[in-house]
Amino acid sequence: MNGIAYMFLIFTPMKEYSMRIRKFRQLQDLSQEFMAMQMGITMSAYSKIERGKTELTLYRLGQIATVLQVDLIDFLRDEKVAHVAEAAIPDYGFVTRGEFAEQAAALHQVQLKLSEILSKLPQ
Repeated sequence: MNGIAYMFLIFTPMKEYSMRIRKFRQLQDLSQEFMAMQMGITMSAYSKIERGKTELTLYRLGQIATVLQVDLIDFLRDEKVAHVAEAAIPDYGFVTRGEFAEQAAALHQVQLKLSEILSKLPQ
C-alpha cells in the first residue's frame, strides 16, 4: 500500500468506511451473510463492520475489497465513493441528496396548501 492510501486510511473516520462498504455491497446486491461467509467470519462480526462497531484493519479492508472485486486503492479514493454515495438503488430505497431535497420542498408546499385550506374551514 502506498503512503497516500495509508494516510487516508489513518485519517478517515471508521464510520466513513462502514458506509462505503455497505454501499459497495448493496450496489452488487450481495448479502451480509455472503460477505461474512467469503471472509470466514460470522454474520454478526460482519454486521459490526458495516455499523462501524468494530475496528477495521487493513487486512479486513483488503478482504472486503477482494470479495467486492474492488481494487483497494479505488476503494479508498473519494471520487469512487462519491459515485457510490449518490447512486440511486431502488431496491433499497436510496435516493440522491438532490432528489431528497426536491421531495422535501414539494412536501413543504403541500403542507402550506393544507394549512391554507384548513384555515378557511369553519371552526
